[in-house]
Amino acid sequence: MLRYFLTGICALVTPLVLALTLGVGSSLLLVPTASAQHKSNPDDMEVPTNDPKVVELGREKFAQRCAFCHGGGGKGGKGPCLTCGKFHYTGNTNSAIYATIAGGISNRSLGGTMGSFGTTMSYEEILAVVTFLRSEEKRRIESGEIPDPYKDQ
Repeated sequence: MLRYFLTGICALVTPLVLALTLGVGSSLLLVPTASAQHKSNPDDMEVPTNDPKVVELGREKFAQRCAFCHGGGGKGGKGPCLTCGKFHYTGNTNSAIYATIAGGISNRSLGGTMGSFGTTMSYEEILAVVTFLRSEEKRRIESGEIPDPYKDQ
């Protein structure tokens, strides 16, 4: 019984610890700030959407690890759309998206589950996937394919 309780607590705490760690430490680990980078708010970790090498690595890793559930280009499939500017599990911050990829989703009451990738993908690979998602989201907004979710903020 205690084992199941501790497993449940770990499943809830791990993504929160990752998000806090990333929020505090991300400014020390990321590429220097540039005007084309993405942040959801001033306290969010910045992703280098202006770096084509990082975006391409993210596209490759997404195709290998995520597209099966989230569809080609992250437009949704068995799992939700990840390039529509709305992240129902994370509150739409880069730090929380990173934590979700690294720690997974184990709470079925949220509408689904997802395995954790924090032990099978490096920090750089997960960051590249988040960067690709934000880059693709930006492209879709600019082309008029999706409405701008940031317009009314």
